[in-house]
Amino acid sequence: MVWRLLLCLLLLVLPACNAKTDPLKTENTIIDWVDFVKLNGKEYSGVYEAAAASLDAVTDEVVGIVKFRVEGAVTNPGYATKDGDAAFLQEGTRLYAVKGYPDHSLIAAKADNEVGGYKLYSARNADGKLAHTWSYKDLPAERVTRIDVYVYSKQADAWQRFRSLERADTGLFMELLGHGQKKENYWPAVTGGDPKEYRIVFQTGEPVAHKQSLFRDDNYYYFHPSDTEVLPEEIGRFLTPRMPQS
Repeated sequence: MVWRLLLCLLLLVLPACNAKTDPLKTENTIIDWVDFVKLNGKEYSGVYEAAAASLDAVTDEVVGIVKFRVEGAVTNPGYATKDGDAAFLQEGTRLYAVKGYPDHSLIAAKADNEVGGYKLYSARNADGKLAHTWSYKDLPAERVTRIDVYVYSKQADAWQRFRSLERADTGLFMELLGHGQKKENYWPAVTGGDPKEYRIVFQTGEPVAHKQSLFRDDNYYYFHPSDTEVLPEEIGRFLTPRMPQS
């Protein structure tokens, strides 16, 4: 009888031990991952306010490969990320060096659906802050030589460039952005669906360009350089395809 009791207790204990030692899973837990990659002991975070200025901005040098995608596979909040882990990039994704960043503090993963054809990742410093940022307030307006306007194509499932502004148009577009009126607690007015989004890329001749989203709801054009700003209606003429001259 004693040995049978011991055997029953052992069978009850073993599943509990296995559950506690699983480094990936915790029942009934959902983790809202941020876009990250870990490489050579450094954590990189996805960059949203910049884009590769061209396909040539990214080199052929492979600095790492994604070995494990945590999203959908890890539900343990205590999981310790390791080199080769990524939040959303698929396993086997190559990570490339970017021109102008020989220390690999900025890297790129090919992404055909992204503006510029790549997703950029910036390393985090020891204090946890991003090594590189591209906030709108730091955009050198006097160096902008071309502005590319992108819209999302559902058919292609990608952001596609549909217009480029040069010379005088670039200067006027920047001037109109400067005339934005701050609107606290602005709530978009949309009849069904979401506001239309445009992604604006400011080319300055550098390998990496500033990128800013601009929106249109039922009433206004607006963007979020820091606070929400409503833009002059005139800016709309730069956000439609240029018609061929007759």
